[in-house]
Amino acid sequence: MGDVRVGRVEDFPVNTCRVISLPTGEPVMVINLGGELHALEGRCGAGGRLHEPAEVVESEGRVLCPWHGWDLDLERGICSACPESTLKRFPVRLEGGNVLLSYE
Repeated sequence: MGDVRVGRVEDFPVNTCRVISLPTGEPVMVINLGGELHALEGRCGAGGRLHEPAEVVESEGRVLCPWHGWDLDLERGICSACPESTLKRFPVRLEGGNVLLSYE
């Protein structure tokens, strides 16, 4: 398992989502929902790779797939419309203003 710096805290404004690539080439969504950072595998519940960021609906505490509008559960990595499809979650931590992800 490795850690990778994906940016600075200010690179992820509140209530936004940004798709980044790990050194392995795997896309990851870094989501700032209400000031709390989350990171999920960059694909939708239907399996397609995400190249566009998900929509963050802070007032409802939801993140929506840009292709289907399906809700993504950030804590469990589950898509509400396709609960058998679980997205991989990545631990996120802050260190000196940097955003770091842990991955395998």
